[in-house]
Amino acid sequence: MDENTALEKVRELTAQALSESRIELVDLTYRRESGGMVLRFTVDKGSGISIGDCGNLSRKIGNILDEANVIEEHYTLEVQSPGLDRRLVTTGDFERAIGKEVEVYTYGPLAGTREHSGKLKWVNEDKIEMETPAGGEIIIPRPMIAKAKLYVKF
Repeated sequence: MDENTALEKVRELTAQALSESRIELVDLTYRRESGGMVLRFTVDKGSGISIGDCGNLSRKIGNILDEANVIEEHYTLEVQSPGLDRRLVTTGDFERAIGKEVEVYTYGPLAGTREHSGKLKWVNEDKIEMETPAGGEIIIPRPMIAKAKLYVKF
């Protein structure tokens, strides 16, 4: 079974456990790292994901995958939070960020620049609107977004 087929089967097998836990799958990767193959679930939920949530989900997923034996070679299972600098990709990601400061990088210049920051005002499937630090507004078509993330101030 090739890696893409295996990942799709893993998604199918674990979807119910994620849903029951009210946890969203942000990303799923399977790749070779220095210690061998790693199957990595990046997960989140509306109230934020805790270490305990990750541990509980890891045990559930581990049991499901062990029983199904989808991936025959040895691998390490990791369940992790997307972190503070999580990328905003889905409409749900953007909706959770409404009212927060975000950084958006576009594929081409928009309003004279590729880098945009400000408070996210609204989002739909086609575009987002931000309030700029100067008090203006900018609408960015979603297909133009190369990268978007919450602005984290240290």
